[in-house]
Amino acid sequence: MRLRKLVSYGIFVLFLVIGCGLTAVARGYEIPPTTGQTAFAQQTSDLMLNTLFAALTQEFNETTPDNVEQGKHSISLIFNDKNKDMRLVGTFGPLREKDRPSDNFERQANALALVGQTYTSVQRVDNQWYYRRSIPLSNFRAECALCHANYPAGPSSDWVGALMLRVPIKK
Repeated sequence: MRLRKLVSYGIFVLFLVIGCGLTAVARGYEIPPTTGQTAFAQQTSDLMLNTLFAALTQEFNETTPDNVEQGKHSISLIFNDKNKDMRLVGTFGPLREKDRPSDNFERQANALALVGQTYTSVQRVDNQWYYRRSIPLSNFRAECALCHANYPAGPSSDWVGALMLRVPIKK
């Protein structure tokens, strides 16, 4: 009888220890990234922005009235809908549905972009921490109106949308 109580008590303690361990592991996934991890992701985002801006500038430099369709196709390949880490987002037509803000961050960031303000946040998306940022875009080059017929001939200071960047934060 005493052995049975001892075994029962041992099993109870074992389940208690396992339960506490699993709880600690599960809560570990909730721990936000450190300042250093976030800074690393921000620096990566800065490099990513510079690379994308260089690519867009090159595209603008090469797009002419004679090759607008190829330019549109080229940009749509760079900003592929399957890549969720960089997106061009706006609300002014003509737009494909996938070019509209898709979550609360993008809705808030786009609203701020339309008045020329950037927006950043550290967020968890699908169990992964991300450094997210938006960069307001204006109708800053004459070539913008080649692809976006609804834009006035530029350059102008009209804010039209945002470039959304998302960098996974490494733990």
